[in-house]
Amino acid sequence: MRIKSIIPHLVLAGLVSAHTIVTNVIIDGKNYGYGKCIRPYWKSPNYPVTDVNSPDLACRTSNMDPNATDICPVKAGSKMTVEWHRNKSMNPDDVISASHTGSCLVYMAPMVAKGQKLEWFKIYEEGYNKDTKWCTDRLISNGGLLEVTIPGKLKAGNYVMRAEIIALHGARRLGGAQFFPNCIQLKVEGGADVVPDGVEIPGYYKEDDPGIHYTKGADNENYEVPGPNVIGAEDF
Repeated sequence: MRIKSIIPHLVLAGLVSAHTIVTNVIIDGKNYGYGKCIRPYWKSPNYPVTDVNSPDLACRTSNMDPNATDICPVKAGSKMTVEWHRNKSMNPDDVISASHTGSCLVYMAPMVAKGQKLEWFKIYEEGYNKDTKWCTDRLISNGGLLEVTIPGKLKAGNYVMRAEIIALHGARRLGGAQFFPNCIQLKVEGGADVVPDGVEIPGYYKEDDPGIHYTKGADNENYEVPGPNVIGAEDF
């Protein structure tokens, strides 16, 4: 009986270790350290969100108050790095399970007061590429580092960046996709006067969207990254 009783706990531990969080950001070569400028983690930090209608889909956080964490400065048009790991050890060999293949997405939204809705516009996406395979594969090979560019004409001000991985290992089942979003608070400096229209999350994703309910089997090259179109360099 004792042996049987510990088996579920061992299985659970294995599942937890397969998950991931945004641990830190690197801006202009400065590593801000674990949790800095990241909205506070919820009780089980690296667990996924599986309900597209959950309020946790926005930032997977225990606190949506802008005053709950610091704001990191970043220049419009510059590159910054979002770093993913399974836990606070930030081991570069411990990013996310290789079985959790899927896409990477990055959104931004003007910061608003607690309780108000954020309007998200997408600035980065990567799904499947025949050369580099899935974004998660590249992320693992890169030690958890994902580099993104802050739009050059973005209006100066305080923003929330939403970095997300969508793991698709269970996505052939409706509701089986796993979402790993975390939110970073940024003060954008410089730029111009552009603030793109955004969408609400939760609200925009549907559980049967292409790229969320992923049923195309081995035909990965036709994978469709979910969410709104990327606001690209040509728009800024």
